[in-house]
Amino acid sequence: MKILIPEEVDFKISTTDLFVEYKERNSAKIKLESFLLEDFKQKEKRTTIQIEFKLVAELKCISLNFQESNYENFEILDINEENVSEYEFWVINGYHPSSGFYQIDDSHWLKESKERYDPRNRLNLKHYLIEGYDSYVELLASNYVIN
Repeated sequence: MKILIPEEVDFKISTTDLFVEYKERNSAKIKLESFLLEDFKQKEKRTTIQIEFKLVAELKCISLNFQESNYENFEILDINEENVSEYEFWVINGYHPSSGFYQIDDSHWLKESKERYDPRNRLNLKHYLIEGYDSYVELLASNYVIN
């Protein structure tokens, strides 16, 4: 079972399209539509954000809805210990409890690939999942910045 750990980001993905740009020199940019906190209740205004990964070992684009295609094979780590609404959690903590952008805990793909890409563990690779509506992106990458 995949355990998805929500990234502490100040947006919630709300998109049917993911735009992925991958460069051979190990970088990837993913553009998507999202809700910011001030947009969340209205659900009409969306903001385009870009997540840029500076160092990418592998990237997969999958044309399936993640939750439907992995039914009963994943769990989103419940970080909402206060048991409040998603909106209240977001206001209190500054990030959404289930943004659609996750790190996969104890990833088999990362374990299998680490010897090939980072045998000395210098790159600090992690397994990320970015969930769209009818597609998703998985990548082995180090750090990222959000624009």
